[in-house]
Amino acid sequence: MATRRTFLKTSAAALAATATHPLQGWQGANNRVRMAVIGCGTRAGRVFDSLVRIGGADCQFVAAVEVNKAKLDSWMTPERQAFQLETVVDYRRVLDRKDVDAVLIATPDHSHSTITIDAIAAGKDVYCEKPASNSIPRVNAMLDAYKKSTRIIQIGTQQRSWDHFAEAKKIIDAGTLGSIMHVTIVQPGSYARPKEPEQPVPAGLDWDLWQLDAPKRPFKPTRLGFRAWYAYGSGLIGDWGAHHIDVVHWFMNADRKVPLKTSANGSFLIVPDADREMVPDTFSISWVYDNFLLTFANAEVYVADGIENWGVFFIGSRGSLQVNRQGYAVRPVVPHVRRKQGPPPPPSGSGSGSGNQSSIEAKMFVNPRGGVEEDYPLDAHARNFLDCVKSRRKPNADMEIGYYSALPALLALESLAQGRTLGWDAAARKSKAV
Repeated sequence: MATRRTFLKTSAAALAATATHPLQGWQGANNRVRMAVIGCGTRAGRVFDSLVRIGGADCQFVAAVEVNKAKLDSWMTPERQAFQLETVVDYRRVLDRKDVDAVLIATPDHSHSTITIDAIAAGKDVYCEKPASNSIPRVNAMLDAYKKSTRIIQIGTQQRSWDHFAEAKKIIDAGTLGSIMHVTIVQPGSYARPKEPEQPVPAGLDWDLWQLDAPKRPFKPTRLGFRAWYAYGSGLIGDWGAHHIDVVHWFMNADRKVPLKTSANGSFLIVPDADREMVPDTFSISWVYDNFLLTFANAEVYVADGIENWGVFFIGSRGSLQVNRQGYAVRPVVPHVRRKQGPPPPPSGSGSGSGNQSSIEAKMFVNPRGGVEEDYPLDAHARNFLDCVKSRRKPNADMEIGYYSALPALLALESLAQGRTLGWDAAARKSKAV
């Protein structure tokens, strides 16, 4: 068996060859994208099923990688057993295979970077679940490897491929809301769990390979719930934040922007006895961009008007737009009552400029195929990946989009950990004190 050092040397050579001699067009056997799934959890199952469902004759899975036998056994439903996948523990074994063209990476967030970089070096295209990674050095390394290659990478922010999100963006583009200077993300919830003692590593779990390049720690069952931990995930901030920040950047034409300042505050108020190596369960974050302010809190304001209360709120001078996976709502500005005399009369004129305060029409769209875990936008995202593997065009959420969607959340995590406001050093690609 090849050592890790030998593999990395081989990977580096392959990456250099790929960068020097880009592949011309699609070369998969029988015009199929032959794939391996790396990490067999709940999300991997959803994306696997989607690629099979939407891929048809264009996609063929040949292998599955999982370091936890109990998880693999649970994942391997009778329907998935029918594919007769070769199952292995070490992901490097599938990267060595000539009959694997692309990989689906759905491992804990901290391992996305190393596996993606190794996959690129091995000449594989990648569908990687979001967030792209859970630390700035890791996501920087992913972007570097991607830019030196000709690989196709799709990050799993599937809202980019969802029809009612694209429709809602047209409202922003049309200037309907007037000037937008404030955007707010609302996403209730938390992943924190109470402290627990160390335990023996369960049989069938390769704990060293699960940790990969994370700091080596004794086993605790809650560590497998990786999203709660700084070392393996990014809490709700990075997990849901990657989706919402992606929408903000997309709608505000800020796909390559980084916030000028990041300030985050948090505390353990829901689970006061949580392990302090976890991301705080209650938080409020503000990001200052060059032309708008973005805030994010895991608190929900309850307004019963036909659409769920979470998502992204674009607040303009003439009204607001809320968009989430259920649908979207346009709401006009509600005039303030002053000195109990009622709201002032509406202004005269019918202009539509950003400075005009005349009311806009309220509108609500509830997508009949909307919802938190709806599969049809995932199908569209998966289909876009397969199409781009064949055409060699950039997918809807390529590595650069995934990088900039993850970065504000990663800066917020550093701000939380350091207890101070941070800026961005563009040359060094790291945070700095401001």
